[in-house]
Amino acid sequence: MNFVVERRRLLLAGAAVVAVLLAGVIFAAHDAKRRILQALGPRTTVGSISLSYPTVTLHDVRIATGDVPGAWPANEEFDAREVAVDVTAASLWAYRRGEPLAIADMRISDGTLVMLRTPDHLTMLPALHESAEATPSDATTTALVIEHMRFDRMAVDLHDATLPDGKMQRLRFEQVHGTVADLALPKLAQPIALDLHGVLKGVERDGQVSLKGSLTPAAHDADLAIRLSGVDMIALQPYLLRLGERAVRHGRLDLALDANVADRLVHAPGQLTITGLEFGDSEGGTFAGVERRAVLATLKRDGRIALKFTLDGRTDDPKFSLDENLAVRVAGGLGAAVGNGVAGVVQGVGGVLKGLLGHGGAGQSPH
Repeated sequence: MNFVVERRRLLLAGAAVVAVLLAGVIFAAHDAKRRILQALGPRTTVGSISLSYPTVTLHDVRIATGDVPGAWPANEEFDAREVAVDVTAASLWAYRRGEPLAIADMRISDGTLVMLRTPDHLTMLPALHESAEATPSDATTTALVIEHMRFDRMAVDLHDATLPDGKMQRLRFEQVHGTVADLALPKLAQPIALDLHGVLKGVERDGQVSLKGSLTPAAHDADLAIRLSGVDMIALQPYLLRLGERAVRHGRLDLALDANVADRLVHAPGQLTITGLEFGDSEGGTFAGVERRAVLATLKRDGRIALKFTLDGRTDDPKFSLDENLAVRVAGGLGAAVGNGVAGVVQGVGGVLKGLLGHGGAGQSPH
């Protein structure tokens, strides 16, 4: 009889311990949600939250734009149908002791990130930047470390306000997937590992895009391999054509760029190739500032226009100069005029690098 009573007592004690631990885990998980939202900024909302330890899943996550009308090209900075966060028991206990909250894994799916390019800036998630500004430099209680982040079925809308005609150009990336590792919020002062892939939407065809390497926004350092393959020339023609030139009907573009940025000094060798270029009307007129007949003659002879180039300069230099010999490196002998025209795409890529690294990095608000 005593054995039965003792056994029941142990079972009740065990159940009480489990209940206390479960309550602690649930409390810590909801506290983790609060810290995550705090790191993401005050404009972040979550539709609902579910818990299946060790995963906290946020549903219908949205980051609204700021209060200034017209300052952002979309209604939201970010949205995702699901954000699943894995927090281990060890990290929860460490967090309760005052250490930064460490998230072992985060999975973001089915959403859109909006980016805005203005002169000298590539802005994404300004709400994150506002959160960083609101955080004291010596504070650690709101720090968030994401050890591994995975993206699936995401989209990126890049709005470019730097074109000469003043029109906003929108580039749409879909099927974005890949990983980001070692993300320390909100300061972004540690190297972030990137391995991202996606599709750049076009009128006739979609092209493949990849970004791999490391990025340290707070220090403005980077070591990135950027690849574009089979990108639709129609989508990129605002970067190729000069004002008054006629449209491109067909064509595809390949780009390989290896960019290194250290102490604000950029060195980025690359290669650009255009194939299958056709125009929408007669052979008269110009393309990228050179006679179309010369362009078509080169395409007929070589089958493509190709050049190697080097981006050299400083991200804090307003001129952000290209290699001064870029124009004469155009394959096929089209001369400096085509070199300068094709350089529009190269300078566009260089401008993105400068915007990303020059004056505050990811999350920098334009000013």
